[in-house]
Amino acid sequence: MKKIILVMAVAIIATTMSSCERKFTCTCVYPNSNAGTTTTTIKAYKRSDAQETCRKIHQGAVLNGGACAL
Repeated sequence: MKKIILVMAVAIIATTMSSCERKFTCTCVYPNSNAGTTTTTIKAYKRSDAQETCRKIHQGAVLNGGACAL
């Protein structure tokens, strides 16, 4: 019985300590376009990963006269 309780406690602790995927918003502004402002939701575990994805979106937006930021 003690082993079962110990295993359950370890499982609960491991579950609560695992990182969760979060949502970040990448906002793009197109001042000379009808698009105006667009937002893209990025799911990532770390902010740095979301920033890298937003940077890639920004590179595409620059070609259309826009700019994006997280």
